Amino acid sequence: MKKASLFPGLTLLLFGLLFGTSTAIGQIFNTCDPCDPVECQPCDPLSNSCDPCGSGRSGFFTPFLFSGWVEMGVRTNGNSNGSDNGPASTGSRRRTDFMMSQLYLSAEKEMNTRRGFDWGACADFVYGAHAGSMQTYDGSFDAGWGDNRHGYSMSAYKLYGTIGYKDWSFKVGKFVTHIGWEGSASKNNIFYSHSYCYWIEPATHMGALATYDVTDRLSVSAGWTAGMDSSFANPYGNSAIMTGLEYMLSDDATVYYWINAGKQNDIFEDARDDYFIQSVCLEWALTKRFTYVHQYNLRNDNQLGGGRCSSYGLNNHFLYALSDELTFGTRVEWLRDNCGGNDLYVGTPGDYWNVTWGLRWDPYTNLSVRPEVRYDWYNGAGTPFGGNVNAGIDGTRKDQVSAGLGVLVSF
Repeated sequence: MKKASLFPGLTLLLFGLLFGTSTAIGQIFNTCDPCDPVECQPCDPLSNSCDPCGSGRSGFFTPFLFSGWVEMGVRTNGNSNGSDNGPASTGSRRRTDFMMSQLYLSAEKEMNTRRGFDWGACADFVYGAHAGSMQTYDGSFDAGWGDNRHGYSMSAYKLYGTIGYKDWSFKVGKFVTHIGWEGSASKNNIFYSHSYCYWIEPATHMGALATYDVTDRLSVSAGWTAGMDSSFANPYGNSAIMTGLEYMLSDDATVYYWINAGKQNDIFEDARDDYFIQSVCLEWALTKRFTYVHQYNLRNDNQLGGGRCSSYGLNNHFLYALSDELTFGTRVEWLRDNCGGNDLYVGTPGDYWNVTWGLRWDPYTNLSVRPEVRYDWYNGAGTPFGGNVNAGIDGTRKDQVSAGLGVLVSF
């Protein structure tokens, strides 16, 4: 029997000590001067420093902020024989039943370098049905934390520190990928389900990333990661570069371009493959209420034996704010999976399509409700829908209608 790891407890203790120390020192060395009530914002009592002209919370001794949420949800479909949701739920619990998707806890010290040097740190832990796809996969770090027969797991989703000066910032640790537009954290998403493009992306990286703000509109980044969803201590020598840029085309439109390329262990062949993944995203607020998001993903894996896997797709979000509390969204996506088999990205090789209609209702600041209806269909030789992975039942259908509902309470 494996001994329980002390790492999660020690990590929480360390961040607790940092929080207490920063708060105490901040009270002793409070250098807050009265700000001009006309031209500048008043002093921030939490950060113990002035915040001229609304530049944002900052200060070397700014305390950690604690937050989180719990989300419950369910997905179901119209297929017979107790089928699961097929490739539309790849990487998370597939059974059509009620689940705790995420219990999310976060401790973060924000960094603000507008007045010079500052530092920050973040530690986010997740437990639930989604946490397994947020772990490292390689048997090190948080791989296998809390795994049980109910499909629940635990993940150290974020665990990094940052330092910065003026236009430069450096991040080291486990951080969320910049590839793609959707994230694993439920609170930031419009839809309860994920796109197919999401499943050919990494969820996290462990490594180091430097960012330079060239202008107010352009920032460029470059660094090294231990591959995809892997840790510094991975036994396979995963290694990759990560680089990208974010550019504001206008006050209403921003384009993101990111690349992650290197060597990654193939868990089925016990060998390292060369891989390349890139993503281009455009986020454009056409009006005060209507936002359009376009995403293009490409992923290639070149295997040592000469085989090659590739997948690429286009993902579109059309979001309309009916009010401050209610947003209606439509997602239209196509993805081509040329791989399949043991080296699957999504599932059986072929073309996957989905159209999702959903609402995000935020009646209170700490409550979000996300109902959706989704239609998936497939063009290819297989029948990826209508089966049940857990029961060993093969798929019998090329399309599927499903519905989902997520309820999130934040704190």
